[in-house]
Amino acid sequence: MEDDGEVGPRLLIISRNRTKNFTNTSEIAKMATKLGYEVVVAEADGNVQRFAQIVNSCDVMMGIHGVDLANMVFLLENAILIQIIPIGRVGWLAKIAFGEPFKDMNIRYLDYKIQREESSLIQQYSSEHEVLNNSSSIWKKRWMAFKAVYLDKQDVNLDINRVFCYR
Repeated sequence: MEDDGEVGPRLLIISRNRTKNFTNTSEIAKMATKLGYEVVVAEADGNVQRFAQIVNSCDVMMGIHGVDLANMVFLLENAILIQIIPIGRVGWLAKIAFGEPFKDMNIRYLDYKIQREESSLIQQYSSEHEVLNNSSSIWKKRWMAFKAVYLDKQDVNLDINRVFCYR
């Protein structure tokens, strides 16, 4: 790729130090850079103005389902929001929270549903455990049990070849 001085589109990867972390942020950033993106990795902290400026300077924002994606309100028109959806039948919640509101915001929305192998839960539970095979049974134990497993204890190791459709 020849360097013509043009900067590629800016991709914001939302980082977290709490729950639902990317375990391979540097690999994701490296692949995105290879594909022509200028990559920004940032965590939404208490400084809303600072983070809003970061979001507003990016063409694409990618993050794992969670409250940090609410910062999509600071995206420019025609920007792209990529929501990474963890395993555990979280898709309905993800769609309601972030997949629907974008329609009135003039931004484009994509979601990426991770595979079981991309979830940290495979390291925490045996392959036969109900957490990995029957999330409905966890849901039946009520919201707090479901949230504790699928939203609080699950990190993501993105399959960069799958997410970027790069082979």
